[in-house]
Amino acid sequence: MSIFSLACPTVGCYQNFVCDPEFQNKVVAVAYIEKGTSIDKSNSSQWRIDLLQAVLDGNGFIVFNVSGEKPKPETATTSGRGMQNTKALAKTHTVSYQDMQGVVAGNVEWYNQMLAASQKYDFYYFTPNQIWDASGAYITVIGDPVVTAELNTYMMSDVQVTWVSKANPIPYKFDTDYFLQGLYLNIQLTAGGGPPTSVFTVYQGGTITNPNSAFLNAVGITTPSGLVWSLQDGQDEVPAGMIMNSATGNIVIDEATAAGVYELTMVVTNSFGCVFGTLDITITVAEV
Repeated sequence: MSIFSLACPTVGCYQNFVCDPEFQNKVVAVAYIEKGTSIDKSNSSQWRIDLLQAVLDGNGFIVFNVSGEKPKPETATTSGRGMQNTKALAKTHTVSYQDMQGVVAGNVEWYNQMLAASQKYDFYYFTPNQIWDASGAYITVIGDPVVTAELNTYMMSDVQVTWVSKANPIPYKFDTDYFLQGLYLNIQLTAGGGPPTSVFTVYQGGTITNPNSAFLNAVGITTPSGLVWSLQDGQDEVPAGMIMNSATGNIVIDEATAAGVYELTMVVTNSFGCVFGTLDITITVAEV
């Protein structure tokens, strides 16, 4: 084999534009998607659908509405060959962002677990109208809660996502305005086959039987089966003896449940508990 067959990679054309491209550099969201998950990147619409579908299927996490900066890579070098003084090696990339929800109890635990589990996820980050693809690398995620003794600042988590790669992440056009709406379930309740309602009246010892339905807000994603329903405190506490069937959403009222008007909250989640929807409802319990 001739040494001349070991050619260096071809460098593509550099693109020049009349005007400088303008877009904000602020990182507004990040996504952690389990490696091996099918993500179609052929167009931005399908890319968005597959990212949200991964969350729905329990194969990923998306943190919306963060505040961060794009990475400033640090390139390692070594002694060069021939006339080359130095040779570029791999780059260390670090995305730093602040997560305002990161100090919520469950999220602190999530960041703690990501210390050991982060290598199983591919990483994407988003700036306005852009998605940056850092998938394929092995990332390290460190999220530390920051609590200050001030009355005019938020508690938050400072997060650093670090990986090593020879290449910089590639940006692609992406509708971040639509994407930042997130993924949630809309609840629709009907009483006795009537129009949608959130106001119910039932006697002590009775049952509110609802053909409950919930549908996702995002176009292109099918609402999963196996939704989990629950009844939670709203303006009032859930009274003793009032129980919701987690599979059907039917509400059973015990005969001992005190008569009165209750302002409560109905919650539905997917089977992983990561995508949910809520609806404020009013239940009037009448004496028999």
